[in-house]
Amino acid sequence: MFRSIDSKIAEIYNQRFLQIGPMPEASMWFSKKRQFTRFDIIFNEIKLLTRNNERSIIDIGCGYGAFIEFLSERGAADIWSYYGYDVSNEVIKFCKGHYSQDAAFYTGSIPTFMGDFIIMSGTFNFFPSKDYNSWKLYFYKSLKALWSKTTCAMIFNLQILDQEKITDEGIVYTSKDEIESFCKTNFGNVKAVTNPAIPKDVTFVVKK
Repeated sequence: MFRSIDSKIAEIYNQRFLQIGPMPEASMWFSKKRQFTRFDIIFNEIKLLTRNNERSIIDIGCGYGAFIEFLSERGAADIWSYYGYDVSNEVIKFCKGHYSQDAAFYTGSIPTFMGDFIIMSGTFNFFPSKDYNSWKLYFYKSLKALWSKTTCAMIFNLQILDQEKITDEGIVYTSKDEIESFCKTNFGNVKAVTNPAIPKDVTFVVKK
């Protein structure tokens, strides 16, 4: 299941990146400002949880490397060990050519090694089908697999509405209560973070 869905997602993102290039729109972000607002939320939560010996971030769905760019702008790129994963080989090729001195990049959706923090910003906001139940199955299986690869926390954001749906463009809207319930049942400690600048977004912080 992972492989077939990942292949479809990779094909779509490969095409978008080749057409648009390293821009937020290539990863289906509305703008860099909104993208970096989400990054700020994630990084603030990481800093709240960080102890002295925790210094690695695995970014699932890293796209064209926007989060390493964010870390550089915040003066934090030298402090953190950064590993980017994406199913799109085109964006990974781009990242290896532009950020290889500051980070390591891999094609795939599940890391092969442990990391202190696993982050997913917008990673699960797109799905190549309008079948919400299929998305939910894919998402929950992904979270369980990723949970086994983190030592401190996994942090991800999702689009939230009262009525779950997938739009004609493939944008997923899910239920905050449902996600919180799943995380509490399967992982334990979960925190939901909101920001009025991005009202339909919720960032979930799931701690070990």
